[in-house]
Order: sequence, then structure tokens, then C-alpha cells
Amino acid sequence: MKRKNTSAHLLDKSSLSIYLNLKIFLDKNLKSKKFVIGVSGGPDSLALAYLSKIYCDEKKLDFTCIIIDHGARKGSGKEAQKVKHLLLKKRIKSVIFKINITNLKNFHLEARQKRYDKMSEFCKKKKINYILLGHHLDDQIENFYIRLSRGSGLTGLSPIKTISKYKKYILLRPFLKLRKNQLIKISKKYFNFYIKDISNFNDKYLRSRVRKLRSFMEKEGFGDSRLLKTLDNFNKASEALNFYSLSAQKKFFKKQKNLISISKKLFTEPYEIVFRCMSTFLIRKKEYPPRAKGIDRLIADLSQSNRKKVTLGGYIFENGLNSVKVKREIRKR
Repeated sequence: MKRKNTSAHLLDKSSLSIYLNLKIFLDKNLKSKKFVIGVSGGPDSLALAYLSKIYCDEKKLDFTCIIIDHGARKGSGKEAQKVKHLLLKKRIKSVIFKINITNLKNFHLEARQKRYDKMSEFCKKKKINYILLGHHLDDQIENFYIRLSRGSGLTGLSPIKTISKYKKYILLRPFLKLRKNQLIKISKKYFNFYIKDISNFNDKYLRSRVRKLRSFMEKEGFGDSRLLKTLDNFNKASEALNFYSLSAQKKFFKKQKNLISISKKLFTEPYEIVFRCMSTFLIRKKEYPPRAKGIDRLIADLSQSNRKKVTLGGYIFENGLNSVKVKREIRKR
């Protein structure tokens, strides 16, 4: 009997170690018999797809890869078809969705939002709750530098979470402790292919410039290992603040039929607690809340004793002397 071409016994030593850690992670966190994987054609997502196939064959589970064609460069459609063909050779199901980017100045932000929206639409249609993503350690580090350059606070500078939510869907990122080079080896060995995104080398994109900055910082003694210790410290501080913010939410936020009532006493708490409470409230059906400046202005307005109405993030905040009444904003189409 012919052996399957995706099986744990065929993995080399380093790939097997990565697979076994993935298996432990999914056994603990995947509470469903089906899921999707976001696949760009890069080495991280291809490695995730390959190892997930082995896992699903063992566990009798089912998954689909969602390939996103950004249409941002010539030949992207052919690349997407090639990725689909390579996955099919490994008996991995996939679908292709094309997205159009309109804001080239903020290309990566819009692309991410549209990718997640496409995956969410597919999950809703197929009644799937879990989305696996191939983010890795290099993404963690680059993400930190990008947010630092934008003046982000503790929340923004904290590491990417292994488990988070987008709308009602659970995002799992099992590779956050792995270097990209480790995933490149898997993609090369088992697919003999991965897409090299030329935008990664274009200095007009901040992420590309950050990659060059990392090399310089390493030479100056501020390398990745030190940064990872800093990220760990940020994460511990963030977890403590999240604990106190959750307590404040339970204490000061009350649901009243179609309204949410926020006690004005919330705004006497330390500012970071207030900010996290409002940010968490505004993020409930999104992965990202409005920008920090918008939340700062909202808090400043609601901290006053006026009766001003303020809108942000799809909500109307009606200020009062003792409480703030919040309801959904009905937008005319």
C-alpha cells in the first residue's frame, strides 16, 4: 500500500520537532473538527498548511486553505493558481479570493483588514469558528518596531497573541516562537516553492525599512534576543492591566435593554484602565478598535459633565452627569 505523501514519519528531525509542538498547541486550543488556514503562498503559511495536513490526517479533521490574491503586482493571479495546484498535489483543499486595495499609502493595513473579512465571510458560510495564521517570531519583532514608530502605548507594543478574536472567529497563531528561516526550510523541502513578495524589499513600505533597521540594531547591541525580553515584560504588564480593566468593566458597564450604561465613576480610574475599558468595548466585533487618538478624544469628552453626544466606532455616546448612555449608530445607506 502506497504511503501518503503527507505523514509525520516522512518529516526530518527539525520539521518533526516543529510538528510535535504544533500538535500539542492544536490539541489544547482547537475545539472543532474543521478550520481554515490563511495562505499567502509565503513560507510560513505553506509550512502551516503542510503540517496541518499531517495533523488532520491523524485526527480525522478537515480544513480548507484560503488563498488571497491581492492583485497588487503583475502575475499575482498566476501565483495564486500555482499555490492552489501545489496544495492540491498534497491533497490539501483550497479556495482563492481576490481583493482590491484602494489605499496604497496604507497598503498593509487595508490588505490585512480585507483578508480577515474574506476569511470571516467564508467561515460564516461554512459554519467554521477557527482560523489558523502563520505569523512567526520575525513578525512579532517587526510589529513592535512599526508600532513603536507610531508612538503606540503599552497595549500596542505588547506581543501578538497566540489566541485572539476577529469578530466572532477565533484566530490561532501556533508559530509565534519560530523564526521565519525555520519555516522557509519546511516550505522548500516539502513544496520546493514559496512566493517571494517583492514588496518586502521596497523601501516605500515601513515594514521593509524595519527589516533593514533590525540588522543595524543587531550590530549596535540591541538585537532580537534583548527585544524579546522586552516584549515579554510588556506582555506581563499588559496582562496585569487587563485583569484590572476587566474588573472595571464589570463594575462600571451595565446592559439596559438596547443600551449600555457606563458609570461616570469609570473616568476617575487610572487613565490606562479607562483607555483599555473603552478600547475593549469598541473592539467587540472587530479585531482592531478605532485609532488611539479617537479614543483619547472620546475619553476627554465623556470625562466632562456636559451633555454632549459623541460618535465613535459605530456607537453614539450620550454624556450625562452620572452616566453615559451608549447605543448603536444607525447609518443611512
